[in-house]
Amino acid sequence: MEKYKISILICLMGGIILSACTTGSNQFSPKEMVNKVLAAEEETNVAYYGESTTVTKENETEVERFVMKEWRDGTGKIRVEIEGNKEEPISIAVNDGASLISYEPKQKQALIMDDQEMLALNQPSPMDQVNFILEQISKTHEIRTGKEQKIAGRQTQLVIAEPKAKDQLYGRQELWIDKENWIVLKMSATIGNQTVETEYNQINFEADIADEKYSLKLPKDVEVKNMNELNSNRKVTLEEAREQMGSTFLYVPEAENIVLSNVELIELEGEFSRMEVSMDYTKNNIPIFNLSVFPIPNEDNNDIVTASNEKRITFRGVEGVYTEDDTYQMLLWDEQGLRYSIMIMDADLSLNQIKQFVNKMKFVP
Repeated sequence: MEKYKISILICLMGGIILSACTTGSNQFSPKEMVNKVLAAEEETNVAYYGESTTVTKENETEVERFVMKEWRDGTGKIRVEIEGNKEEPISIAVNDGASLISYEPKQKQALIMDDQEMLALNQPSPMDQVNFILEQISKTHEIRTGKEQKIAGRQTQLVIAEPKAKDQLYGRQELWIDKENWIVLKMSATIGNQTVETEYNQINFEADIADEKYSLKLPKDVEVKNMNELNSNRKVTLEEAREQMGSTFLYVPEAENIVLSNVELIELEGEFSRMEVSMDYTKNNIPIFNLSVFPIPNEDNNDIVTASNEKRITFRGVEGVYTEDDTYQMLLWDEQGLRYSIMIMDADLSLNQIKQFVNKMKFVP
């Protein structure tokens, strides 16, 4: 699970823009820097070509490295190429403003998204990205500035975010921010024993990028799928979900004002191909938790990895993982070939109350 949290930070890293260009001295306190970003109403899109390297380490041992090349025209058109150790493209993503193509040459597969609503959700603006992460950090971290430093030949201001508590979702963060364009040119995130560092090796705000760069011609032997059609969600009954899953599964029976308000069958294709059942529970018409169940992925081999902000607990005679911090609570466990997860939406629910729900679970008849 730690791997996915780190991945979130990597995704947020690419092309983060913190605010409009500064005026005057541009010397701000950490609090002022955050407040200026969160209070900004207008977004400044910056055009540039950049190359960055991301390195993942576990216990100081390098486990992954990739290079990202990106072209941005400042109006929403983006091209991103990711290369592995052999300098071969792992993936190419192109957004021409009307559609997004994600192409994996080795797998000879491509996904296309042309639904404008979904495209907007999957292509958050730089301001949206940084607002999200800074809002979280400002609540859970102590923020201070460090020494100025040159990154990719540009002067940056170092901002250090230290977690207020030991087990925080975002861990310790360091951001080196371009003092002119407010782009994060280097970012280091440490969560538990894993560290991810992304640094721009070069960035050119004067690059002459031809419009053809924002188009992608796919080879004839590439399998093309529309991303809008990959994930199919539909409302079902518990009995219909059991039939589609091919076996029964556990659910929390309704009781004491706890209502099973919605059941959805989710059919995922592609890399995460699986059938999943999602169940929403409410109390007095207010969401309190979501329960999901799906077959244990083969590659997981029934082993749930714990991160620094997670702890193993035992209930129902099985061992699971419970996560709690300032942003969310979740319980995850494997049982009889199925993986269950409960995402808590009511912050007043205690671990003991959650256990009570879990211990009352029954199989769908």
